[in-house]
Amino acid sequence: MTAPFSSAGHEIHLAVTWINSQPALSGLLEEAARKEPGLDRETFQTGLSRSGRFFWPSRTEEGRASLVWGLMQDIARAEAEDPEAGWRVASDYSPKSSLQDSWREFAEDILQPLFDFLSERVGAESSILHTLERYRTRIEWFDREELYTRFEADRANGEEVYNLDLQRFLFLEGDHITHAKPRSASGEADLIGDLDGRDPLVCDGKIFDGKSRGKSYLVKGMHQVVKYAHDYGQHTAYLIIYNISDKLLELPTDGTPGAWPPYTELAGVRVYFIHVRVLPPSTTASKAGKATRVTLTRDDLTNPDAA
Repeated sequence: MTAPFSSAGHEIHLAVTWINSQPALSGLLEEAARKEPGLDRETFQTGLSRSGRFFWPSRTEEGRASLVWGLMQDIARAEAEDPEAGWRVASDYSPKSSLQDSWREFAEDILQPLFDFLSERVGAESSILHTLERYRTRIEWFDREELYTRFEADRANGEEVYNLDLQRFLFLEGDHITHAKPRSASGEADLIGDLDGRDPLVCDGKIFDGKSRGKSYLVKGMHQVVKYAHDYGQHTAYLIIYNISDKLLELPTDGTPGAWPPYTELAGVRVYFIHVRVLPPSTTASKAGKATRVTLTRDDLTNPDAA
């Protein structure tokens, strides 16, 4: 909105290029396109040139975002050969005496809803990650012994001990209403949140013991959570790893190395790995000696048999 009208097409081109380079944003827009399919993009774009007769043919925020995203991509493509493509669309929509005023009104009325949509969705995802980080810290700092005692008392259902604790925490701290073991086409996810809402929270918890429940068990869990995400029309999922071993678990990431949490993109779903050390320490760190490392690679994740 603050750019001079003469560079409007260039600014839109830069924005489209940047959004396409961000997997999280691309995933949100792909998901939005499926929320309201069959939108009449041609009627929408034609209506932009008819002053006083414009209307949104969409009925959802997702549909409106999809229409704007399609328009921006068309302008970005046209701008390569026609630098005036951006402000010409704006002046058709808002035929004010000042081209700068036309561009500002067009950006506010037509383009801004897309960025509002993306900001809201990214903010919601960040909120979930913040809640899960608090959960990890709460267990590792305060509740390891108590939960592990309960786990040892019922090892056959030990995973359930931790998942029920997570379910309670998500409700109390993040206000996420979760449902244990809901049915879906791919089976039973341990936790699915806000099933009655617009954006279900797909979250699955798996034990890691470095033995019978080792790397292959985690790989299986990740593929399950991807299937659950597909079932509920989501592009984001969370795999909680309860490490009950004394091994150091190293996880791959498609993001910045060292940044928390690591994540991987598979079949159009971004899966965040939330690693929680749940085994109580038996001695001080200085006396424990060198820990064994277990490394889960991206090749393990994409080729389950290799793990």
